[in-house]
Amino acid sequence: MSAEILETIDTGAILGEGVVWNAQTQTVWWTDIQARRLYALTWPGLALTMYETPERLCSFGFIEGDDDRIVAAFETGFALFSPHTGDVSWLDKPAQLTRGRRLNDGRVGPDGRFWAGSMIEKPDAGLSTDDTGFYCLDTDGKARLEQPGLEISNGLCWSPDGTRVYFSDSPAGEIYTSAYNGQDGRFGPREPFATIKDGGPDGAITDADGHVWSAIWGGNRLTRFSPEGDISLDLELPVPQPTCPVFGGEDLDLIFVTTATEGLSDDTLEASPASGRLIILEAPEGVTGLPGYRYRMDR
Repeated sequence: MSAEILETIDTGAILGEGVVWNAQTQTVWWTDIQARRLYALTWPGLALTMYETPERLCSFGFIEGDDDRIVAAFETGFALFSPHTGDVSWLDKPAQLTRGRRLNDGRVGPDGRFWAGSMIEKPDAGLSTDDTGFYCLDTDGKARLEQPGLEISNGLCWSPDGTRVYFSDSPAGEIYTSAYNGQDGRFGPREPFATIKDGGPDGAITDADGHVWSAIWGGNRLTRFSPEGDISLDLELPVPQPTCPVFGGEDLDLIFVTTATEGLSDDTLEASPASGRLIILEAPEGVTGLPGYRYRMDR
C-alpha cells in the first residue's frame, strides 16, 4: 500500500535523521547528522531554516518551558544547544563515546527524560557491544547506560500509556520491547517484538492506537506493527533508505519521514531522486499520531 505524498523538501541530506514535530510552532525539525546541520520547516508554510551544529547532531528533543534551546545528543555527549546563537552547554559526555562509538537515534519519553542510543561506527575497531546501548539523560543532566548489547541502537518509542518501550538493533534486524517504569526511568527485561529480514529497522514512532511505525533502511518502506508485533501495514516509499518518521500537522494526521543518500550509487540516486529529502505523507485514513513529549530539567 502507498500513501499520498504531499511534499518533498530537498536539502540533499547525507543522513537525514531524528525528525521531531513542534506542535507549539507548527514546525518540523530534523538533523543531517553527517553534514552537521539542523533544519526547521514550517507547515504548511514551507519556510525552511538551516542551522549549523558544532558536532554531528544525532538526535534531539524540545525542552519544557524553554523554547530557545533543545536537548541534544551530539556525537560525543549530551548538551543544551541554542540553534539561533550556536551556544552549547555540555551536560554529560559518557566515557564510552570514544574510538568509533557515537550517540545515535533518540527521543524524549513520556516521563520527561531524554534517551539516546549509541552505535559502533567503526566495526573493525574491536569495540564491544557491552558498552553500546541506550543512554538515559535524567532530569538532572546526568546520563547512564541502559540496555547494553546493541550494535546500532535505534527506533526508540513508547506505547500511548507509557508503560512499554520499543527499540531496535539495526544490523541484527531485530525490534525489541520492554516494560517501562516511568518512576525511575528503567527498562524491564528485553523481549522480542519483530524481526526484519529485508532491510534494517531504523527510526520509529507509535500512533494513537499503539501501533509501531518503523522506517526500514534498505527496504523502501514504513512498516506498521500491531502492539502484538504483527505487520498491519506496509507503506511503500520512493527511496531505498528511509530513516525516521514522526506524526505532525495540526491534527497529527501527517507523517514526516527523513531519508538518506549515504552509501548510494549514482545509478540508485538517479532512480530514486527523492533520496535525501524530507518526505511529507498523508497518513492512511483513521490513523493519527500522539503529541510529542518535552525534556524536563531540574531547575
